[in-house]
Amino acid sequence: MSRRRFFKFLADSVAKAAAEFAYEVTKPDKTFIRPPGSGDEDTFLALCTKCGKCISACQTGILDRVKEMNPIIVDTPFMNFDNNYCERCYACIEACESGALSRKNLENYRYVAVLDISRCVAYQDIFCQTCYWSCPRMDKAITLKDFTYPEFHQEACLGCGRCIHACPTIPKSISFKKVKNENG
Repeated sequence: MSRRRFFKFLADSVAKAAAEFAYEVTKPDKTFIRPPGSGDEDTFLALCTKCGKCISACQTGILDRVKEMNPIIVDTPFMNFDNNYCERCYACIEACESGALSRKNLENYRYVAVLDISRCVAYQDIFCQTCYWSCPRMDKAITLKDFTYPEFHQEACLGCGRCIHACPTIPKSISFKKVKNENG
């Protein structure tokens, strides 16, 4: 190994160690919903090169860049449901060259919608059924109790986020949770 290569290797190793230390010290306190095909957060952040190819490939425009000034997560992709919902075309996975997004992860993990009834206006006796009518699996993933109150069924949820995009409350009454597939 040449002297130049040795010092480059040393500098790269020190920089990587410093980045890993900085991440542990400054772990983000906010959870971002990552694109389909992402694995656990630490693996995703280790593999993501922040190239933006997944964001460019997204046909619905739901993918956005994290703008928080944390050096570990800045410019990484996340699903922004204010923009749209996910059509589950997986163009983002096909565009990802680093392996941060993969079809294998789709077998292991999936997203499901979770309702916070303390924020939901339907549970405050204000007529609202937007999540129900926006759901492509109406009467399966979201049902209405007494024709008024939405109830979410995670086992039938596609993980598209149409309900989140449609939800009129601020902050949203619906969030996403990543779960491990039973067969994964």
